[in-house]
Amino acid sequence: MITLHHLEKSRSFRVLWLLEELKETYGLEYQLISYNRNAQNLAPSELLQIHSMGKAPILVDDSLPQGEQVLAESALIIEYLLKFYDNRQQFSPSSAFNAWRDYQFWLHFAEGSLMPPVVMKLILLKAVEKSPFFAKPIVRQVKAGAEKLLLDGNVQKGLQLLEKQLQGKDWLVDEKLTGADIQLYFAAAGAIKIGQLSLADFPNTARWLNNCEQRTAFAKAVELGGKPL
Repeated sequence: MITLHHLEKSRSFRVLWLLEELKETYGLEYQLISYNRNAQNLAPSELLQIHSMGKAPILVDDSLPQGEQVLAESALIIEYLLKFYDNRQQFSPSSAFNAWRDYQFWLHFAEGSLMPPVVMKLILLKAVEKSPFFAKPIVRQVKAGAEKLLLDGNVQKGLQLLEKQLQGKDWLVDEKLTGADIQLYFAAAGAIKIGQLSLADFPNTARWLNNCEQRTAFAKAVELGGKPL
């Protein structure tokens, strides 16, 4: 049995969504254990008992040998599930080199390029919210300076690259939903929301986000685990 340890409003939504796609397509059964964030908006300490990083997602597959059953990191878990449970390659790229290359690029682009500036923007936003009133003007200046110098430009470049990739396409690779779409959705939606950007400026991305959200497995994942953002 597969067990997903899922944290609300986190990257683990990706894995929950993929599990629902696999359940809908193949009848794959799994157990879901959900956790709420603590008072500091962090993952609860219970996750440390499952994996030493104490973060979600964590996947436990008891079909694996003892000592090798616990998997962490969303990209690894997505690749694992597709390799061993996507029997007809419904959510995997074709064997063509271009498809494999694009799939791998967008799978890793999500966390390697797009998420770091988005996370930093979120940290700075929280710093302003949590700072004492007398320090807020200074923290706001630091936030504005960092965003102008380092963050906003990288978010824009990332979204513009995604916008170009989706020109005339419904999905990133092979004209079908793949693990790359599932991995990138959270990062792209987060970039739009946290960056307070208008989807009107990214029509191809807006269409793609809607394609993701209209899938029945996506809706089921929201029902079971809450909205991703």
